[in-house]
Amino acid sequence: MQAHGERDVWLNPPPFPLSTEEIDSVYESPFARRPHPSYGEAKIPAWEMIRFSVNIMRGCFGGCTFCSITEHEGRIIQSRSEDSIIREIEEMRDKTPGFTGVVTDLGGPTANMYHLKCKDEKIESACRRLSCVYPDICENMGTDHAPLISLYRRARAIKGVKRITIGSGLRYDLAVRSPEYIKELVTHHVGGYLKIAPEHTEEGVLSKMMKPGIGTYDRFKQLFDRFSREAGKEQYLIPYFIAAHPGTTDEDMLNLALWLKKNNFRLDQVQAFVPTPMALATTMYHTERNPLKKLHREGAEVVGSVRTGTQRKLHKAFLRYHDPENWPLLREALKKMGRADLIGNGKKQLIPAWQPAGTGQKAAAMVARQTREGQGVRTSTCSRSPRPGGASPRPGAKPAARGPGSFSKPGSAPRKKRTP
Repeated sequence: MQAHGERDVWLNPPPFPLSTEEIDSVYESPFARRPHPSYGEAKIPAWEMIRFSVNIMRGCFGGCTFCSITEHEGRIIQSRSEDSIIREIEEMRDKTPGFTGVVTDLGGPTANMYHLKCKDEKIESACRRLSCVYPDICENMGTDHAPLISLYRRARAIKGVKRITIGSGLRYDLAVRSPEYIKELVTHHVGGYLKIAPEHTEEGVLSKMMKPGIGTYDRFKQLFDRFSREAGKEQYLIPYFIAAHPGTTDEDMLNLALWLKKNNFRLDQVQAFVPTPMALATTMYHTERNPLKKLHREGAEVVGSVRTGTQRKLHKAFLRYHDPENWPLLREALKKMGRADLIGNGKKQLIPAWQPAGTGQKAAAMVARQTREGQGVRTSTCSRSPRPGGASPRPGAKPAARGPGSFSKPGSAPRKKRTP
């Protein structure tokens, strides 16, 4: 129970893990595999995405702080039997209108946790780790991908199935433990592009996300490129990154932008952090404290939150450094950060000094407006250490006019929060 004003929120814990027989019976129920007739002929994008996909497992032991899948589905992986999955593919082939022989996904919350589990049930029942893979993969966690490789091979052999692609996000820190799995995936199940989620490049931010370092991504990419060449295929990784996550500084986003340019990535769709229910990162956002570290009355690690609309737009702009619409905002920010050396036409510079006609007008207007107000584009260091002996605010206490994550001038009244 959690109080919210005059109301209370009741939060149910994840259900007890299902056995293989139980989860088979659930997924083999007589689902219609099509939208409710009340939708008529309307196009439903979410339905189109999963229309020809098959769920092979539930649960996730990743523990990413911005995600609440573990709270919904549990930390223990519940895998269907191979026979049950094959039967669903055959039923989809025979009964689902529009099936052309292409299965768009065999996955779940994560593509490659199928049948992965703790090596010892006693250890598993007593374990209180938030993640089985952070800061490193637990020595008690089994990482054998053989059952998943077997499933892929058997599914490909089904009559009427022309191709199977993997659409679920891949946990690449697990995949590098099984080069044979990467080879199987790259050779047969990548439709030109493979989604993975490094989320960031900087250790400080990754530690708040509970994600592996970028070095693990580099090792996976080496194997991915090698097996793609061996298969005679030109294939690419599509990395996902998050802007404005709690604990992210402007310097962190700048370093990420420089990494993207160095590796020739030009992101199209980007995501800014949004505090969602049951996620640890939401706690960081609202309390500006790090719940992954010890909390006590005498002070705790402060985690700044990127709250203002301007700051959130700036962090997203770093992810799309190549978009001329963002250049005025980035130029002003780089000058404020003392990095005007990154403005120019050289290969090692982030953005050019010139502006294409008819672009960047919205960002330029925002910079001009803030300059008139005497603010300019504010830059933030976000994460700061607490004052010696400083106590954490008591529950229900009124916030001070200026504190961690606040960008108000000293002595001024706190500004209204802007909706990003």
